[in-house]
Amino acid sequence: MSRDVWGRPRVVVTGMGLASPLGIEVDTFWENVTNGQVATAPVTRFSTAGYPTHLAAEVADARLTAAGTPDAPGTPRSVRYVGHSAARALSDAKLLEHADPRRVGVVTGTVMGTRPHLEELRRLGLGIEGDRSWDSPRLLAEAPAHEFGLLGPRHVVAAGCAAGNTAIAMAADCIRFGQADAMVAGGVDELSEAVFQLFTTLRALAPDQVRPFDRNRRGMLPSEGAGVLVLESLEHAVSRGAHILAELRGYAVAADAHHMTAPHPKGLGVLRCMRDSLEQAGLAPRDVDYVSAHGTGTPANDSLEAACLAEYFGPDGGRPAVSSIKGMLGHSQGGASAMEAIACVLAITRGRVPGNPTLRDVDDSCAGLDIIAGPARDMPVRVALSNAFGFGGNTSTVVFGQYPG
Repeated sequence: MSRDVWGRPRVVVTGMGLASPLGIEVDTFWENVTNGQVATAPVTRFSTAGYPTHLAAEVADARLTAAGTPDAPGTPRSVRYVGHSAARALSDAKLLEHADPRRVGVVTGTVMGTRPHLEELRRLGLGIEGDRSWDSPRLLAEAPAHEFGLLGPRHVVAAGCAAGNTAIAMAADCIRFGQADAMVAGGVDELSEAVFQLFTTLRALAPDQVRPFDRNRRGMLPSEGAGVLVLESLEHAVSRGAHILAELRGYAVAADAHHMTAPHPKGLGVLRCMRDSLEQAGLAPRDVDYVSAHGTGTPANDSLEAACLAEYFGPDGGRPAVSSIKGMLGHSQGGASAMEAIACVLAITRGRVPGNPTLRDVDDSCAGLDIIAGPARDMPVRVALSNAFGFGGNTSTVVFGQYPG
């Protein structure tokens, strides 16, 4: 059947690509993220003299990260990251050989857009009065659309650190409402000194490692990267003989409307997104095998998220395995939940879930949760749920399921 229990077109994942501090190919990323590799290290992009913390996670491949020169400032790294990820995802899906480009679009989520490139120009000693063609977040959707001749809907989503999941949800809506047969969807951000300054001011940066759900967690560390998924209607994917990786069973986007930087103290947006996404999927909490937590490693976030998970899954008998890959990758803002979505699909297709390798002593607030200790756990995953939260009260959840399932 090409329609879900609510009579809407089913949406499936047929390709994935990324650019991350743990690798710029999906297989390399997965090997590292399930072996407990930690990508956070001393920052090389800008001077951290005068900051209390000197660590972040950077994409290392020079093809994507090489800085410009005063004579040739170069393309923003964020544009390169999303372009590389889209190319890999489209190749993985083998979509362009079998799709009408007028029916394929792009949705990209971001926090900083191309602003970090302005920081780069200033570090190079350049003014900003010249060519400003790079100076727009819309490039993060337009550049891949132009490169691959995609003529369908294109959007850039600024939903804080929930932007990656929100972009996936918007792209799925484009398919479900008949605006496209397939969409390139995900999120991206590059390392920014402004973000480093912001979280320093908020006293939210960890002095050494990010330790989600640990009793002694001290904060997050900034990161960068991109994740891109090719989404298609099931009917379109089957008609062209595509290899289907997983099904996007449900998704939800909400807002707390409580505070600009703090979530609602009862996690109303988080609970609403989990409830609505599973209801859309026609699933119950007990059906979820794995939760990819937002898990930033800050004292406030992890306690609240743990309480929401315990409240939502506990009453219905569900006890999914829980982890946050931010302990290894840091927090790449708009790119974070897009890469976490890829991790969920890989957990389903490969029967292994990433763990919490930096975890030493589980916080009492997590006592009712199945927090994965160590680098990974081998287990069957039929349904995976991924949460993402952002400033301004933005929350978003996506639910992936095994196909056929």
